[in-house]
Amino acid sequence: MVAAIAPELQEPPAPPVTSVAREAVEPDPIAAVMRAMRGRWRVAAITATLLGLSLAVLGFMFGVQLFQSQAILRVYPQESNILYSTGNASVVKTFKSFVKAETSYVASHPVMRRAVDILTETGSDLGDDLKVDDLSKSIEVRGKESLIVLTTKSREATFATAKLDAVVTAYLDLKKEADEARFAVRLKELREREDELSTRVNALRSQQLEVGGEFGSSAITKAHIEKVAQIDSLAARRSEVAATLATLEAKSSGSPADVSDQKIMRAILLDRGLADLNFDRVKKVAELADLRSKVGEKHPSLRSKREEIAVLEAAIEERREQIRILAQTGALTDTTEKGAESSLSEIKQLYDKVTAQIEGARREARDLNRRRVELSAISEETEETQKLLVETRRALEVIRLESGRALPGYTVVMSPPSKPVDPSSDNRKLLAAGGMAAGAMAGFVLALALGFSEGRLRYAETLAPQAHRLPVVQVTSAGPDDAFAADRLRNEIQLLPLRGPRLANRPPILVLTRTDSGSSHPLSLALAESYARARMRTLYIDATLEADCNGDAKPGWRELLADLPAECIESETDSSLFLLPTGQASEIRDETISVGAVRSAVNRVSEDFDVVVIATGSLEDSLSSHFILSVADVAIAVLSPADSRKNLFRHLERLDTLPRHGSVAVVRNALAADPWASIRS
Repeated sequence: MVAAIAPELQEPPAPPVTSVAREAVEPDPIAAVMRAMRGRWRVAAITATLLGLSLAVLGFMFGVQLFQSQAILRVYPQESNILYSTGNASVVKTFKSFVKAETSYVASHPVMRRAVDILTETGSDLGDDLKVDDLSKSIEVRGKESLIVLTTKSREATFATAKLDAVVTAYLDLKKEADEARFAVRLKELREREDELSTRVNALRSQQLEVGGEFGSSAITKAHIEKVAQIDSLAARRSEVAATLATLEAKSSGSPADVSDQKIMRAILLDRGLADLNFDRVKKVAELADLRSKVGEKHPSLRSKREEIAVLEAAIEERREQIRILAQTGALTDTTEKGAESSLSEIKQLYDKVTAQIEGARREARDLNRRRVELSAISEETEETQKLLVETRRALEVIRLESGRALPGYTVVMSPPSKPVDPSSDNRKLLAAGGMAAGAMAGFVLALALGFSEGRLRYAETLAPQAHRLPVVQVTSAGPDDAFAADRLRNEIQLLPLRGPRLANRPPILVLTRTDSGSSHPLSLALAESYARARMRTLYIDATLEADCNGDAKPGWRELLADLPAECIESETDSSLFLLPTGQASEIRDETISVGAVRSAVNRVSEDFDVVVIATGSLEDSLSSHFILSVADVAIAVLSPADSRKNLFRHLERLDTLPRHGSVAVVRNALAADPWASIRS
């Protein structure tokens, strides 16, 4: 019988689970969403419906009906022909300005403040906690030609009318008070402010003239640039003088050729024309840099400036060449020993002179820069003060328009605040629809979030990425003790390809375990009974040691581990099935056994059987289960949808490496929505 089983276990064809796994783990976001929502559509729909209805009711309850009221004021001109052709455009412009001013005044804070006081005095319940800003924001004031239109909305129709009544009354009252007061105090303050600002502007302008002198800000800036250019030119000249001086001192007693070179250097250095040309060149370079910073690199004026610099550079080279030619032709006066000393003294004096000129130029540059910065600050202050003066004069002009008999117009109530009957807007239905949509979306989002955060196994396809380590050979909704499902599992195991040749004269050893807390006994016994029905002499071993010993139990697995006699019990229902119970040796516990004892016990008891099925404890709770897996040919991980993913993936390495031919997974009590149930049942 043993020889007959080996070919079945070594059958080469691989199960189609690998292809299924590859399709299941395809990185498709839509597929991921569908997997997360699988089995949750009904709950999601119910949740979405309940949330949607709840939020819809809340949205309808919190929605509002708004009633609109409108009042119209009309501004009439003092002169009846202002609105018609008068030939004087300034009169019409003044009247339009007056209408704009009145429109702004209606919406002003004083009017709204007075309107709030009127509403409070009338005893309106809605106006008790009303603030000025709230009232101002709730009323729209628009000017159109000579009309001032006031519009407001409110949840209460009567309150909408009351608000506009209060605003119109407050406006007319304040206008009357203004006619009596004529803005005397404010007018005086603004005039004093105008005088103060005018005096300040004049003082700043005088200070500007004093600091700038006969030059303006731009002239001082230009002078500062030129002065910086002069400093650069003098610095270059001083460097040249220093270099020449060092050369002359080194060659003062040299050959005639050296004396000739000394004459040339001295002539170049002391030549006034050449110095002027160098200064002009440095000045033009500074002007070019300033112009480039103002107009950019591509401006046409830069070309002429560069041409001027090129002309000066050519003139400098020409002058130098002239001096060399004069020296070569002997036109320059010969320098005796005494003359050489005189030249050195002259050049040293020139060096001191140039140094003094540099210091003086730096002082002048600092003074020009100080004046430039001071003028800039004065200009900014003058500009700000002028802006304040303009605003003050504008305010004075408005007051003049609003005061005295010279006002261009007057205001009357053309249409009193209307009394609304029907609401102008109702957002309750919109909020209800929005609440329904939001609730429905929230229900599905919650279900989706639950799916992505699921810690349970739920579906067999979760194991698809680990198909090379733990292939799934059966996914069924049947329970662990289902006989037909056990027969199908038996066939799958017999067709399972092995990693290597099976050991001779040894029956296949199958170990059933769990990665989560739970028992593998029902499926282990059902599988053993299935092998027995196939007329294979089968031994079923209950190798769980976590429970306490039963005194009435017969000798079994514990005794084998202790090297004591044990008895295999023949099944009452099938003569091919033999049972080895846990045993009664209390000294044998889960933490006291060794791997050697396990292997010895299995070898002793399995000699006379065609297949051995061992039910061991959970990998999560049992210590000896790892030892038992090490003697197994094939391990069978009994899984259920409620098992922890974390525990399963944590034990994958043990399941793959400890059994001789690896492990397979069996999912029992699979969910109805498991897609693998139809192909691995």
